[in-house]
Amino acid sequence: MSEDPTDIFDSSLSSLFSIAPIGFSPSSDDGYYTYHLPSPPSSSSPSSVSPLTPSIRSIRLKLPQPPPSLYTTLQAQLIWPSAIYLADLLSKEIIDVKGKRIVELGSAAGLPGIISSIQGCQHVVSTDYGVEEVLSVLKDNFSEATAHTQAHGQQTNNWKVLGHCWGDDVKPLLSASSPSPDPTIGSSILTNDRKDNGKFDVVLAADVLWTTSSHSLLLDSITALISEGGIAHITAGLHTGRGPIERFIASAEEKGFKVTSKGEVRLISDREWEEYNENMGKIGEEERGVVLWLTLESI
Repeated sequence: MSEDPTDIFDSSLSSLFSIAPIGFSPSSDDGYYTYHLPSPPSSSSPSSVSPLTPSIRSIRLKLPQPPPSLYTTLQAQLIWPSAIYLADLLSKEIIDVKGKRIVELGSAAGLPGIISSIQGCQHVVSTDYGVEEVLSVLKDNFSEATAHTQAHGQQTNNWKVLGHCWGDDVKPLLSASSPSPDPTIGSSILTNDRKDNGKFDVVLAADVLWTTSSHSLLLDSITALISEGGIAHITAGLHTGRGPIERFIASAEEKGFKVTSKGEVRLISDREWEEYNENMGKIGEEERGVVLWLTLESI
């Protein structure tokens, strides 16, 4: 009798980690997870209000179910706290994406990319491993979320979903970020006079640092995709401890990136975060629910 992929995944986590990482399953019987946007500060001035209309306070996401051969490799079948935290940073405009070209790596359900789309980015290319089981769900999530915002008068036809395996040719991604030819003049134009071959202002990636062996390929993709002066925002849970994070930072610095730690938070209850630092941990205790935020700047 064949095992259910979820059972295989759960058992593999228990062999990899002494305690299985925190992740969120669908929050409704129809297989959707609902992300509730953070409430805007009561003191917000009209000029600081997010472009998200007041009637849009949540986003429904279908969770991908990768094929059994890739189930534990892609880790795409749950919503991880790091994706929620990155989405919160975007929703609160702590990370500003207005008018910028965005690429998302390891997108899974695509939450940070979708938030970028409805927060007024110029264009977002959301990527994950090129299998239909993941990419079709990712496309559907973008379509549903952006259709909802368009129904409330906001134009968000500014996204593209593509398959990308880290370290592979990035030309399809760069082509997708370039503006379409202007039919009125019959030639291709670059918005804002950009001449950087379609490279991206911002790279977004949540929970992509699980295994050290993948870091080199991930950095190859970031290097090839990021524009001069661009910035990558990476959020990561401590599922495999701090070792992989430290090794990733060292590798990124060797590649010439300026790496900045923007702090750590811990999930303490339903979508509530508290500031965290390593000294708060107890010896022998798993740092469950801890998410750190790193930036990589192209220098």
